[in-house]
Amino acid sequence: MKMNSLMNRTAGEILRKVSFASITKESHCCFSLSSCLSLKLKQPPNYDHVNFPERRRLKIIDKIPPLDPSTRPPKMMKDLHQMRGPELVQNKLLYGDFGLQAVTGGRITQKDTEAIRMIITKQMDDRYMFATWRFNHLWQAVSRKGQGRRMGGGKGSIDHYCLPVKAERIILEMGGRCDFKEVVGVLYAVRKCLSFRTRVVTHESMRKREELEQYTEKHNINPFTFKYCVQNNVLGCSKFLNRYDYMWYGKYL
Repeated sequence: MKMNSLMNRTAGEILRKVSFASITKESHCCFSLSSCLSLKLKQPPNYDHVNFPERRRLKIIDKIPPLDPSTRPPKMMKDLHQMRGPELVQNKLLYGDFGLQAVTGGRITQKDTEAIRMIITKQMDDRYMFATWRFNHLWQAVSRKGQGRRMGGGKGSIDHYCLPVKAERIILEMGGRCDFKEVVGVLYAVRKCLSFRTRVVTHESMRKREELEQYTEKHNINPFTFKYCVQNNVLGCSKFLNRYDYMWYGKYL
């Protein structure tokens, strides 16, 4: 009898130990699994700040600006100063979180706007995304004479209209309930349609670029810069410079 009771007691203790070990093992596995999931899962982004405009797609830019039908459309000069230097007004993102910014000056024609509009219309899902222009219409008239005509006889007739753009000008913006990875491919495709250099920007990238420029200008230990050479006429370089080099010191054309 004593032998049987001893065997039953040892068997019960063994079963209790096995069950307790299995319970602790399962709980440890569940805890480790939940901790791993909590580490890998990211918090979804918040889009409460997004305000959708009435028109989510890009509008069609007319070939001709809105003119009074009773007046004759004026002919214009090249006005290259409209493409020189930095843009001081339209150089920040206003409507969306992503945009396309000009790096150098140039011109935008109606063909460029139509190519951009077709790319964005095909690749953008307007249910949760939007795109908008940062200009209303093309206003500068470009004249051209017919092929084979002799020079002289006055200025040629108006061939088309364009929009002169300065450096750091925001051309278009995109936004909505979307991430940068969903928009960057569309904006890189749009860059190829323009005849001047552009870059894809966000609020964060523009802020970092400004901070980097200020930091490099403040902590530069090399005094031999382009600005120093221009101001001190090093090696007589003033005879090769124009007035724009004295205004922006080689930063802009």
